[in-house]
Amino acid sequence: MNEFLQKQLTTSQFAAMYGINKRTLMYYDSIDLFKPAVVKENGYRYYTLSQMILFDAIQLLRKLRVPLEEIKAQLAKHYTPQNQLAFLYKQNQLLEQEMDELRWLQRVVQNKIGSMEAISTVDPAKIEILEQVAQAIVISQSIFDLPIEKALKVLTNFMRDCYHTRSYTGYPDGYMVDARQLQQRNFNPNSFCQITHCFYPVDAEQAQSMTCAYKPSGRYLVGYHKGNLLQISQALQRLADYADAHKLTFTGHAYIERVLDDIAPAEDPFYSEVRISVLLE
Repeated sequence: MNEFLQKQLTTSQFAAMYGINKRTLMYYDSIDLFKPAVVKENGYRYYTLSQMILFDAIQLLRKLRVPLEEIKAQLAKHYTPQNQLAFLYKQNQLLEQEMDELRWLQRVVQNKIGSMEAISTVDPAKIEILEQVAQAIVISQSIFDLPIEKALKVLTNFMRDCYHTRSYTGYPDGYMVDARQLQQRNFNPNSFCQITHCFYPVDAEQAQSMTCAYKPSGRYLVGYHKGNLLQISQALQRLADYADAHKLTFTGHAYIERVLDDIAPAEDPFYSEVRISVLLE
């Protein structure tokens, strides 16, 4: 058994066992992290099978992305089951955090896919009345009538907080405006101060663990806009005209939601694909 464990392997042979480049072993040797068992007079390095336990531990920690300096410090400690267990508990906690991050990123990607697939079949000239269930949303503080510099600061902080708290789950941002003002043609889409809030939709499952507002359930007049966002007034005008022609009354808020994935390229920096939903009495 001892003879087997002390069998000498060249740098190339030992590296091949782990599918790594032999330069990795040479680098570990140079920083005193993992040294060969034998260095002969001709400079050739040899490793033994008995060193595999230590190298397995190093490989595991590298896969966990533990920095080399931290690995060195851990290996230099006097070994006790207690400090080894504490170290592994810490790594397990970091893995849980990373898995949470990956699950969140997957949800973001899935929601982006869903948003883009839904808009791909929409006729931008179409206007329809839809019965909608309540939708959980997170909303910014009111920016109505704020100077543009203060409003932008509010929105920037809101978007940052949504991203860092993972309230953002891949749905594009939206804006709320007073629906009655829209029907009375008092809404100027080029006037930033007439937007009341910014919002993000929230997954139903996620809404159970956070404080949310809700886009009310009810009948909505829904229209679409594809093109320069600065020209959205045309779509808003169509909705107001349709409501008047069909004796519909707006109430609450209109929700202007970007549905084009925000990583999609566009020659026009103001290009957007938007769904406009206006609550009806």
